Amino acid sequence: MPHDRFSLLLYRTSLSGCLLGGTATLYLLGGVSGFVGNPLLNIAAAAGVSLAALFFLYIFFIWMLEKRKWNLLLWLVILLVLSAEVVLSLLPPTARDELTHHLAIPRLYVKAGRIYGIPFAPYSYYPMLLDMLYIPWVRWGWDSVPKLIHALYGFMTALLIYAYLARRLSPFYGLFGFFSFIFAPAVLRLSNWAYVDLGMTFYSAASLLCLLRWLEAREIRNSQSAIRDFHSRWLILAGLSAGFGVATKPNGMLVVLLLFLMLIYASGREKGKGLRETLSFVFLFLVLAGTAVSPWVLKNLLWTGNPFFPFLTGVFGSGGGGGVSVGEASGLGIFTMRELLYGENIWQILASPVRIFFTGRDDQPQYFDGVLNPILILFLPWSFKGKWREEKRLLFAFSFLYLLYAFFLADLRVRYILPIVPPLVILLVYAIHNIYLRIVHPSFLYGAVVLLLALNGVYLWNYFQALSPLGYFTGKESREAYLSRMLPEYPAVQYINHSTPSTVRIYFLFVGRRVYYCERDYFHDDGDNPWVLLRIIQSAREGSDIRAKLGEKGLTHLLVREELLGRFLANNLTSEQSKVWGSFAGGHLRRLFHSKGYSVYQIYG
Repeated sequence: MPHDRFSLLLYRTSLSGCLLGGTATLYLLGGVSGFVGNPLLNIAAAAGVSLAALFFLYIFFIWMLEKRKWNLLLWLVILLVLSAEVVLSLLPPTARDELTHHLAIPRLYVKAGRIYGIPFAPYSYYPMLLDMLYIPWVRWGWDSVPKLIHALYGFMTALLIYAYLARRLSPFYGLFGFFSFIFAPAVLRLSNWAYVDLGMTFYSAASLLCLLRWLEAREIRNSQSAIRDFHSRWLILAGLSAGFGVATKPNGMLVVLLLFLMLIYASGREKGKGLRETLSFVFLFLVLAGTAVSPWVLKNLLWTGNPFFPFLTGVFGSGGGGGVSVGEASGLGIFTMRELLYGENIWQILASPVRIFFTGRDDQPQYFDGVLNPILILFLPWSFKGKWREEKRLLFAFSFLYLLYAFFLADLRVRYILPIVPPLVILLVYAIHNIYLRIVHPSFLYGAVVLLLALNGVYLWNYFQALSPLGYFTGKESREAYLSRMLPEYPAVQYINHSTPSTVRIYFLFVGRRVYYCERDYFHDDGDNPWVLLRIIQSAREGSDIRAKLGEKGLTHLLVREELLGRFLANNLTSEQSKVWGSFAGGHLRRLFHSKGYSVYQIYG
């Protein structure tokens, strides 16, 4: 089969993602060796990101731009959406995981000049592929660029969808798939956050689509060795992309498992293929995936003795990782947990995989902490007509099994299941194409699609209103004023930065571990509650004992959310322990600052 332009685009986009993953892996190796401050290492990482961005810009503005009326109109709408996402990315970081993890940990690496283990932050031991690309920009003080890097992964995922659908159907349907993905509410929101979920989604989609392309190529008999060699590269890209997905986020392991099963199933169905040949393909896929993620596994093995730390500590031990137990089962099943937390009955719980498309809400875990659009599943019954039925079944099987595993293995949240969105978008476009070919009055189809996609427009408008960025962009609101409006703890953090000596060490209590803006040394618990403080109080006989224990950890100040700390201590201390705490607070704490419910205390005496 000739290498058509859309196959080449799919190939080059997947290759660009793998080159980005390789760049980030090299940065990890250099950072662990103590070269985070090395200009060459940082410039090389920035150059890798810049080349990927230039590749996307070239494809979008030159390669995808057509003069056909409807194609051009849809392209302009996409440009408008992309522009809105880029503009929102220029706001100062305020999302929770930016401030606790994806920017905060790189900032610690920059301060230390190397990548190292941080025992009180167990998530710093997770694979952090995208975070490696963020480090140079955090070092240079351009903390909006990591948001743009995360958005770039989302844009490149849309490019994968475009290439696949344009090859199968037409460039117009490719553009519609591009638009349906980047205009999904969850993608709109994540595209202006320095998270990693869009990176995970890209590598998942690249691996899945490259694997499908390889399976297709296997069915075509061609005697030209050059063609066969090119086709063999699809499997290489699929394996590397799956591995980089694991290196981006732990739930990438689920993608590897599903693609592993898909590869066995599809290869086993081919006539005339022996078990040895099937196993050789499976082995190559797993070796490539393992190669991509191996530096992260080896790092944790050397640091903690547990290659999967902070997971599986019961099997491998916690080594030097601080003894945390993140990711271990709570002992409660999904049904019991949702019943206790949210009062849901069994039918509501069983319906969760469907409800997530209809009832999602941002910042509310009961409602999956995110928003999708029901259009992703409403048209599924029409997706499987016409050609490429086996490929469509594999796309659906991947989405269904991923969602099913996520339902039983983790707290169900929209961004955790984002890898199912690209295959569902592809199936949506197939469905619309099939309905269009058979429907008598297409205006009904157009109306239904426009109405459902208008929900995304309403979401974007409401999200824009919630951020209220115009004052910031017009200069009427300073960066400090904007952050003070968006983050209630920010004034207290600024007081610490400007009014305390550089030698202090702050204990964050009920601040949600949002530490990115703190320029002093700090400590926080590895969970949401201050169990370290509670254990110190419970073991103390008098207030001075608490003072001594905090001093042993080098802690000189507390940053406290007053209401939550008071409630926590009231619920967990006996009357005698409360007296000990009162003795400590009265004789060894001095309040220096208070604003918006947050206080800064100095420990003295």
